[in-house]
Order: sequence, then structure tokens, then C-alpha cells
Amino acid sequence: MLATGIRRGGVTAGMSTIALIGPDGSGKTSVAQQLVATSSLPLKYIYMGTSIESSNIALPTSRLVHRFKVRQHRRALVRRGEEVPHEITLHGIEHRQDRRGRIGAVARLLRRVSEETYRQLWSWAYQLRGNVVVYDRHFLFDSLPRPSERGSKRRLTDRIHDWFLHRLYPRPDLTILLAAAPQVLYGRKQEVPVDYLTTDLEALRSKREYAKEFVEVDASESLEAVVAAVAVLIEGHFESAVAHGP
Repeated sequence: MLATGIRRGGVTAGMSTIALIGPDGSGKTSVAQQLVATSSLPLKYIYMGTSIESSNIALPTSRLVHRFKVRQHRRALVRRGEEVPHEITLHGIEHRQDRRGRIGAVARLLRRVSEETYRQLWSWAYQLRGNVVVYDRHFLFDSLPRPSERGSKRRLTDRIHDWFLHRLYPRPDLTILLAAAPQVLYGRKQEVPVDYLTTDLEALRSKREYAKEFVEVDASESLEAVVAAVAVLIEGHFESAVAHGP
């Protein structure tokens, strides 16, 4: 996507979007926030994953639905006599397949498309003001199945959502996969098993065709080293946009 707004040395560059993807523990959020805080480029941060809890931008209706789900989950824990944590997280729970029938599936589809469109509108607004937008995660890589599995049997609303993302949703200009050995990732964030991290990393690599440009960075290094490596890639992408801009 090229437009005016970002300048260096009197040269106008095209606006860009950078997606940081990777399994849990790869440091996506930390790297993105460090980049925004230290880069000489005008960067804006948007969380583009499915967790409303982690979102810095979200529809008010999405936040209301999330609070309702938290309340329902708390009540379910009480009914089952289980311990109720002080702070309930629905990460990994609220986005499971809706099994409440057709009406629930359609409502879920509408919520997902509305939320994804809303965040893309924010991204465009940032870009029109001359910013490079850094995405923490991205819906294309979180929600779409592997390319080899797109023809597999899925419920109709999921296939419609897949079509929306694959055919209509804008792709990041540069996608950076933060990759490390699953054992390293698990040591940092012991929330999901090593087997899951292995599968997730393989799935992300298999989805590289969803990116305009796909680069892998070793995330086993220190945060400072990873931030520096990603910054070099973004600078290179920026300079290329300058060279090929209008």
C-alpha cells in the first residue's frame, strides 16, 4: 500500500504494515512495544489477535460480550464447585467453536468480521496520517487454516469467515515470524505444552503464502538482539518503500 506521509531526507515513502507473528513465548508483544518506543520511524501498535483481553483497540460491543462471557464463566466455576481465580482469563476459551446452533454460529461470524474490520479501519487511519503500523499477531495467521486444509470440511460460517479473510482482508506488507525451539518458548511462558508449540510453529510456517513478504527471525536470542534484528528488517523495508515509492 503506497501513499504519502512518511518522509526521510525529503523523500516520501509508502505507508507500510508490519506483522509480528509467532507461538506463545516468542516475544511478539515485547518486541512490538520496544520497537514503537525506540524506532526513529513513526510506528503505531495494533494488537491483531483474537483475544479481547489483549486488545488495545476493540469494538465496545466486543468488550461487552467479553465481560458477559467472563461473568458466565465465573458462574459456571461456582456451579461446579471449582476455585474461582481473582482474575479470570478467557484466552483460549472464548474463541472455541460456537456450538449453540446456527444462530450462535451466525452471531459469532458477525462479531468476528465486525471486529476485524474495525481494527483494519484503525490501521488505515494510522497509515493515512503517515505511520507504519506494527501488528502484534494477525488474523490471517491466527484464524485461517493451513493452505492445505482450506478445502477440508468446516461449518458454513467458518468457511465464509475463511473466504472473507483470504479474499478481502488486507495482507501485511511484511510478516516477521519470531521462531525458536519449542522448549525455549515453553521455558519462557509455561501456558501451553511443547507439543502444541511445535504444531503452532509448523502451522505458521505453512501459512507463509498469506504474506506479501515473509521473513523468519531467531527469537531464542535476548529481547534486545531480537528487537535489533527486527528493526533492521523494518528499516530495510522502509528504504525499499522509499526507493519504489511515487
